[in-house]
Amino acid sequence: MNKWLLVEKHNQIIKLPNSGNISTRLIKDKNGSLLTVIDISNGRMHFTVLPERGLDIGELYLGAQKMSWERSQEYLLHPSNVDLNESNGTGWMKGFYGAVASIGPELFGTPGEGFTLHGSGSYSITAPESIQVTWDDQSLMIAGKVPVINRHGELLFEKLIQMSTEWGSSVILREETVENTSGYRQVLDDGYHIQLSGSFMHQGGRYVLPASQHELLIRDSAPLEEDPFHIPSNKEAYPMRCYQYVPRPVDGLYQFDKVIPYLSKMNLSRGLTGEMIVDTEKTYAGYVIRPLFDFPRSLIAKQIDSSFMFAIEPCRTRPNRMSQKITDGEANYLQEGETTASCCLIGLSDSTMEIENLENMILSAVTLK
Repeated sequence: MNKWLLVEKHNQIIKLPNSGNISTRLIKDKNGSLLTVIDISNGRMHFTVLPERGLDIGELYLGAQKMSWERSQEYLLHPSNVDLNESNGTGWMKGFYGAVASIGPELFGTPGEGFTLHGSGSYSITAPESIQVTWDDQSLMIAGKVPVINRHGELLFEKLIQMSTEWGSSVILREETVENTSGYRQVLDDGYHIQLSGSFMHQGGRYVLPASQHELLIRDSAPLEEDPFHIPSNKEAYPMRCYQYVPRPVDGLYQFDKVIPYLSKMNLSRGLTGEMIVDTEKTYAGYVIRPLFDFPRSLIAKQIDSSFMFAIEPCRTRPNRMSQKITDGEANYLQEGETTASCCLIGLSDSTMEIENLENMILSAVTLK
């Protein structure tokens, strides 16, 4: 097993097997604060990791094709330059940047009742000395510990985050082990905003979801649309819309070759589910696969304004206020010192055959009911 440590401050590119590499760079946000960017390639897929932003994934590439959104770097901010309390608790949006952004862990959803929008996980700084990349003949992994600090500066949780990928693969497994370090019983209410709608989607496309149209519940009195699965081109005006739903298990995923290497790491007691976003020509797609035990709910977020935002958001609960989650029995509590684990597979594809195969697997969960 080979190891690379961030605190060794390698500035050069570290060559890895199978045409892979690691490098780091320092950038300044628009306020002049320094941010670390770790660049990792497995020889086929390249992604960036953001230590000051909760080990979020910043950008994702498949070969030369950027698969994550074209987001202005003015949103890549150091946590010290974002006030989560701003604008009635919606300051989270000010630094909304990542291809895979952490939501929660203290709240997924609506601000109010003492909570800010989407929690503080994406604005908690990873302990630099904990960050390491390890690799062997099969795969590489980046890992680190993130003390999650709430908007008052209090320690809530500690996350051990691990992201692994095989050489030449087009998938990343993200695993999180979360410990309640707050000193009191705490609600854990987390998920991800996963943004796989790069320029390949700008001519339009579709969501492929394990749910029928009538099962998608539109939120916030947004304008209704004839086909909620449709993604328009970037030339069209498209107001913000979010749909929540309960994804069905997708049995075919157990035979999907990209998933098989990771099955032993997943809690399969409630099955697997998968969601995909694909362009009109089926030349590129991004997908999310995870155990329903970990994230039994889903949200899709859609908007065209200054950016092209079409996201998949796996989550534990519906994006309601915390009081409603508690009333509905959805709130997930961790006792002091208790830990829990979750995982999520983020995948990319440029194979029409693979895309159609995965589409058929997902849609069969709806047609076979």
